[in-house]
Amino acid sequence: MDTRHTGDYDIRRLPAAEDNAVEPAKAEVRLPHHEESIVIDAPVETVFAAMTDIERWRDWWPQIQNVRLPDGWTVNGGMSCRVMGMNLDGSVTFYDPDRELGFETNMPVGGRVLQRFTFRPENGGTRLTAELDASGVAGMMFTRKRLLKEMDRLKANVEDAEAE
Repeated sequence: MDTRHTGDYDIRRLPAAEDNAVEPAKAEVRLPHHEESIVIDAPVETVFAAMTDIERWRDWWPQIQNVRLPDGWTVNGGMSCRVMGMNLDGSVTFYDPDRELGFETNMPVGGRVLQRFTFRPENGGTRLTAELDASGVAGMMFTRKRLLKEMDRLKANVEDAEAE
């Protein structure tokens, strides 16, 4: 074998592109649906208020910046933000005070992110359920692990504010 080649392959033995019939990629690849739930030791109204206060988002969602809601929290109202260096545009998809909140954003590199949060009273606190669907490149950025981390930060942020 020629020692000028590195790695576990010999480039001379790789099949030619025309030898492989490759199916074109689909425009939008759906990735898994994530649904997670957490109990926050604060009333529903308090948790919902924290989630809708976009100035507080950076406390628990640090990668999201410059959130804009030109029409406020209005279903089908516009939404824009900057996430991980990318400007995203989208809209509010759910808004039912103290019950449900959701939004959709489109990725400039392809794909979209749908997030929905439901709020339910539980033992004097709030059961927050978050659902996340991401497609295309967004699915690699918005993962279950990230969702859990954000929910833990929100819980700590709200509970710390309640303790003050």
